[in-house]
Amino acid sequence: MKGLFILSFVTLIFCSACKHEMRPLDYGKENCEQCRMTVMNPQFGAGMLTSKGKVYAFDSGECLVRYLKSKGISGNDQYFVSDFNKPGSLVDATKAIFLQSAQIESPMGGNLASFAHQAAAKLAQKELGGELLNWQQLIAKK
Repeated sequence: MKGLFILSFVTLIFCSACKHEMRPLDYGKENCEQCRMTVMNPQFGAGMLTSKGKVYAFDSGECLVRYLKSKGISGNDQYFVSDFNKPGSLVDATKAIFLQSAQIESPMGGNLASFAHQAAAKLAQKELGGELLNWQQLIAKK
């Protein structure tokens, strides 16, 4: 019985060590996986967490989309974008709302900002104009 307890404990330790989570981007220190520029602006950064736990940083949401289109989208990977209103705060890209507007100067010229909430995106759209997109529409458009 004691051996079963020890085996269960060791298994629990190994399983918890395998937990994969997205880490914050290291602005000013890591390069974009797509364009190789230094990821600088926390208002536009993006990231990808692979099913194996590897983190890729991107200069912007448009770089993430270009990378996914060139490499393919895996159903097991997770995608994150910066909340335009909370720079440096990464949100699930598949649940984010995107605003594409000529008034937005994103790093790679895609004029794209992402928002955690639709209300915030609509408010920004009133001020900046442009088109609101969800993740599927963004992937199909770019």
